[in-house]
Amino acid sequence: MKIFFSFLLIIFLAFSGYHLSFRNFRLPLFARKFYLTGTEFLFLGLLLGPQFLNILDDNTFRGLEPLSALLLGWIGLLFGFQFEISKLRRFPFEFFIAAILEGAMTFLFVFFGVILFYKSGLLNTNLSGPTILIVALTLSAAAACTAQTGVVLLASEKVAKHRQTVKILRYISSIDGLFAIVIFGVTIMLRPEIYSGSPLVNWLGWTTFISLSACAGLLMLYILFFTQRREESELTLVVIGMVMFTSGASSVLNMSPLFTNFFIGFCLVNLTREKEKIFNILVTIEKPVYLLLLVFLGRSWQLSSAWIIFLAAIYCIHRAAGKITGGFIITRLGPALKLQPSNLGFGLLEQGGLALAILFDYHQNFPGDITAQVVSLALLAIIYNEFLSPNFLNRLLKDD
Repeated sequence: MKIFFSFLLIIFLAFSGYHLSFRNFRLPLFARKFYLTGTEFLFLGLLLGPQFLNILDDNTFRGLEPLSALLLGWIGLLFGFQFEISKLRRFPFEFFIAAILEGAMTFLFVFFGVILFYKSGLLNTNLSGPTILIVALTLSAAAACTAQTGVVLLASEKVAKHRQTVKILRYISSIDGLFAIVIFGVTIMLRPEIYSGSPLVNWLGWTTFISLSACAGLLMLYILFFTQRREESELTLVVIGMVMFTSGASSVLNMSPLFTNFFIGFCLVNLTREKEKIFNILVTIEKPVYLLLLVFLGRSWQLSSAWIIFLAAIYCIHRAAGKITGGFIITRLGPALKLQPSNLGFGLLEQGGLALAILFDYHQNFPGDITAQVVSLALLAIIYNEFLSPNFLNRLLKDD
């Protein structure tokens, strides 16, 4: 009964919050950025979690795992739909290379920073080498992702004045998560309970073969569903069932629901005639899905140590250094990018839905005390970025 009540409550809050946050609610300018990103739903999840009201306790949260799988799958599928090859070809190929390079640069900055920090012994954590590796890969993958929120909220006159820079920022922020989601998909395969201890290359090769075979089988099944034209209501049910089935199969096969649905989305958007209808369905409830994800992450948020606040700041600085360095490097790549300011990375500090989905997928697959600390640290860093990124973005466009 409690599971059913909790389910209805968070669904009601998510859709109510969608109408308030993203549609008809007027806000003063200084509060708009914080409110429109839905950050208040992190605190709502914290309030509903075990530390306060205990509505979303451990048993209830486990009972809502199908909903959790749906959220991850939905975000993964939607991200995959951003990689329609025919649309990517409208932009210079150097833009695509720049987005991947910038994401990889940020990943490496954070990865080596996390590894060196744990190896330095500043924290007496007694973590094993594989655990440190998984933590570093997860935090780095989340750091590599960029959101478009700050760019979307720009005033129309500023967009018109800096049209080319804004265009490049939007493109990079929609693509640079590719490197992160692929790396994180591999990270899920390194879970101690499924990693056999065989040579890493052999293990990854075998698990990758199984994963691709499973995805190919699912893909052929879904393409058969979309060979006939369907009504929107019927197609909506098919998409929901597809996401649930893919996420469930991923869990059984020890794969990431986020990555598997991303792969399915990438294939469908390039192979099926129904791609526009499917994309419209995905976008229709994108915001409620995002708010539910924030509630679930907030439920797992722990602020029991002052060290978390300090570590989150260090993580945020490392990420910013990676983004700024990556932005500097990519402005040296080709003719179109050389016309952009060298501090292009100032406009790439925002984090958003994909980073949150990676953290939640990590939380679901690697339960434990260190997981709660890692998620809490990353969530604080995302909040720091929400205050930091608008100032840097304005500075970029002012200097441009």
